[in-house]
Amino acid sequence: MKPIEPTDTSAPIDAVTCTIRAAHVEDLDALFAIDSRCFPPEIAYPKEFLQQLLCSPTSVPRVAIADTKMVGFAIVEMRKHGLRPVGELVTIDVLESARRKGVGQCLHAAIERAVQQRGGRKIRLQVSVENETALRFYERLGYRTRGRIPNYYNNSIDAWWMEKIWK
Repeated sequence: MKPIEPTDTSAPIDAVTCTIRAAHVEDLDALFAIDSRCFPPEIAYPKEFLQQLLCSPTSVPRVAIADTKMVGFAIVEMRKHGLRPVGELVTIDVLESARRKGVGQCLHAAIERAVQQRGGRKIRLQVSVENETALRFYERLGYRTRGRIPNYYNNSIDAWWMEKIWK
């Protein structure tokens, strides 16, 4: 499979044409480029960590493609919590040009289905207390804040611990 490069950030994206597929190790460079565009260097993931996630049997990585270009990705790690698996949302990254067009919602829906297919009834995540846009996004998706984690990002920025539970 030929790797897909991330799209030009100035190109408009139509969410109707967005498709979701499993991410592969061949997508590593594109995922790293997208993550580097979405987050400052002190918060963006190192390439080696993304590679670990792509190769991990407990990871569920998905990419969003629009007009043959990769415009975002999401990764959830499956963990055991008591008798049931729980999804730990590592990240949802969407290029600026594809935001507010439903790409993040499509990626999240794919991740949620994957967690449910593996027997999970809950997804947990951490989000910076400074990232109001992401906080509102997750609240719209049904997440509830469960607590605050001091110095979570870069040993200086607090995070909200959030989770979504379904029956």
